[in-house]
Amino acid sequence: MAQGHRRTYVTMSLLVALVLAAAAAVACSAQATTGSGPLSTGSSAATSAGPGSATGAEAASSSDWSRVLAALAYMQADSPTKPVVVLLGGSAARESTIDDESWRSQIVDKGGPATLAWNMGSGNRTMAQNVAVVKKLPKGADVVVLIGINLGAFTSSQKTASITLPTPAPTSVDLKQPHSYGVDKTGILSTTRKKALLQNWLATRYPVFKRNFANSAAVLETLIKTCQARGYKPVLLELPRNTQIVGSTLNAPTTKFRSRCAALHKKYDVPWIPLLTSRIPSTSFYDLWHLVEPGRIVWQKLLSAKTAALLKQYHFDGGGS
Repeated sequence: MAQGHRRTYVTMSLLVALVLAAAAAVACSAQATTGSGPLSTGSSAATSAGPGSATGAEAASSSDWSRVLAALAYMQADSPTKPVVVLLGGSAARESTIDDESWRSQIVDKGGPATLAWNMGSGNRTMAQNVAVVKKLPKGADVVVLIGINLGAFTSSQKTASITLPTPAPTSVDLKQPHSYGVDKTGILSTTRKKALLQNWLATRYPVFKRNFANSAAVLETLIKTCQARGYKPVLLELPRNTQIVGSTLNAPTTKFRSRCAALHKKYDVPWIPLLTSRIPSTSFYDLWHLVEPGRIVWQKLLSAKTAALLKQYHFDGGGS
């Protein structure tokens, strides 16, 4: 009888552990919908930057967001004469380049001018927060705003946001954005785990996407209009996706946001750039959305070439320091 009680106790303990693990995964996949900046805790793998990953590997600090604010304050104080390029988005955007120094050098190598290129991706970013960021970019500057687009960009119900820049403004900003994922740092998830995350997105995040798509799409339109009203050049840029694992599973929601981007492209005469490449293998993704080496090396080279072409298209030829 005592042995039966022990078996029951062990069984119940295992069930409780499983329930707690599932609850933690769901909590990690919650989208930031309120507040003036991205969440400072939890996994952004499930939010606007990488929907549904819920890996727990995302750093709890807000160093990526702090760097965005520092760069904005720096440019406001310094009044840049070089063209400015900013990449907006969540952690998928943040992980898509190596660092700003090499990105800037590659833009020149691809025929573009000397440029202040900033990867301003940060975890748990919402479209409303992107609008707030654009409103803090330096007035009168030649600015190309690369608006990172993926499934998670359409999962927030947040309509407005405001941000406060640090004072005094920093005299320099680190050109290395903080990566949360890397082969040496975190490794990559197994194929089995990646496929499980895909099913988790369909079960937990797709309903959120459906519920908040209209709101996020409306804020995206506001973002485009805000850029143009300030004299900036907005560009819709699709962020990396692990196509080897995702396949056609997410065709319905992907087609939905791509169709909206195509419509906005026509309405506002803004470039719409779908996936720069779909040939990066799963081994170059931590999960479904976050690039690691050598994937981000490949992606950054393609992004540099596209950025150089856009700068020439807009006749942003550079200037002083």
